Amino acid sequence: MAGGHRPTRMCVICRRRFAKSRLLRHVPAPVTDETEGEIRAGAGKSGLEADEAQVRPGRGCYVCSDPRCREKFMKLGQVRRKRKGG
Repeated sequence: MAGGHRPTRMCVICRRRFAKSRLLRHVPAPVTDETEGEIRAGAGKSGLEADEAQVRPGRGCYVCSDPRCREKFMKLGQVRRKRKGG
């Protein structure tokens, strides 16, 4: 096996496919359950957070490095949208 498998993901803005390592992953910000004091994944007040290590739990969305895509994603992040699984 020369190169092995390289996972690909799609930018949620421009819909182009890239190697997973070239994209920035965003996941729902953790929410603290104040009654029980536990932290769980979910869309909290802050919405989405960058997951640079790409290891946090939860369904992530990926954005490419194109400045137009990043800018559009930040505007989109301010509007609450229903995401798959949440």
